[in-house]
Amino acid sequence: MTTQPIHILQWGMTTGLGGIETFIMNVYRHMDRTKVQFDFLQDHHDGPLHFEDEIQSMGGNIYRVLVPQRDSLIRSRTCLPRFFRQHPEIMGVHMHANFPYALPLKYAQRAGIGLRILHSHNIEEYQHHENPLRALLWDMRGHAIAKDIDRYPTHYFACSDLAANFMFPNKPYTWIRNGIHRAQFAYNAATRGKARRELKVSDHTTVIGFCGGLRPQKNPLFLITMFERYHAIRPDSILVMVGDGLLRDEIERRTAEMNLNGCVRLLGQRSDVAELYQAMDAFVLPSVAEGLGIVYIEAQCAGLPCLGSADVVPESAKVCDLMHFEPLENGPDAWAVRLDDILRHAPERRSRSADVKAAGYEMSDVAAQLQEFYVRNAKRS
Repeated sequence: MTTQPIHILQWGMTTGLGGIETFIMNVYRHMDRTKVQFDFLQDHHDGPLHFEDEIQSMGGNIYRVLVPQRDSLIRSRTCLPRFFRQHPEIMGVHMHANFPYALPLKYAQRAGIGLRILHSHNIEEYQHHENPLRALLWDMRGHAIAKDIDRYPTHYFACSDLAANFMFPNKPYTWIRNGIHRAQFAYNAATRGKARRELKVSDHTTVIGFCGGLRPQKNPLFLITMFERYHAIRPDSILVMVGDGLLRDEIERRTAEMNLNGCVRLLGQRSDVAELYQAMDAFVLPSVAEGLGIVYIEAQCAGLPCLGSADVVPESAKVCDLMHFEPLENGPDAWAVRLDDILRHAPERRSRSADVKAAGYEMSDVAAQLQEFYVRNAKRS
């Protein structure tokens, strides 16, 4: 008699590529799919997911059944009860959220699904501080959602204490590290040489790296100003920015105004990020909000000195002595000077894979933890 795998419904994937998408897929790739299979819950109007082909190749189902309330009040309330009735194989729901939201777990509870996880991946979004009306609406929404968050999850997960305190303060939670595949990111001198040749960068040029969405949360405009100051200190330097987003046009405009064309390279979304880390000499991400920042873990694994925002990036992002913090309020000039000091005193480049493992960020270990948790807790009445 063949035992079928339990099905865990994942919510939180988008059509783009971000930290949540990367985390879910890294876990999925390491699952023993004879024991645990992932399925994915999406809005009915969603286009192809970034990893759609790979998901289907691993046997995952993508269910585009969610109907937003703005589309239809009635269908928004009936789509999930109908869906859960049609799929009794689903034994757990794992919601990955960047913002307070737990409504699908309400319908999972009513359907008798005994494992309902709310997983916080971030802290408050930056843009809500700028517009008083949006801030007020956000607070009102938060009060309404707090009851859902208190009532419907059976378990709370978070990537850091900051992320937990943002979404479900004072709740007991399980710390789930945003793991990485260490072998993929470990420093390799041959890969470094190849990547720098492809970027047409000389051996002596200092390459400052950034990896993230070009959106306010990641603070790329601050980075451009900071790099202008750093470039004045170290003229033989370039800034390589991996990622895309709504601020790209503004970044290009400011780069031209600062006469940094050729010194700032916008590479867009890339599939070879691990190789690009090897080409860099330092990694800078001046976020204004960060649940963890898995890119810091990746960059440290590659042996890169890293500079992040003090009191924004969790201390748990520091897995070795390469991670440094600077307050944003000190301004771009201070950041430039600090970066120069970090690079002048940087240790010899080497892999920090062992440090990542010791800190609990090896993805195979994280996936094993989650698999054991799913198998132990998944059930349906």
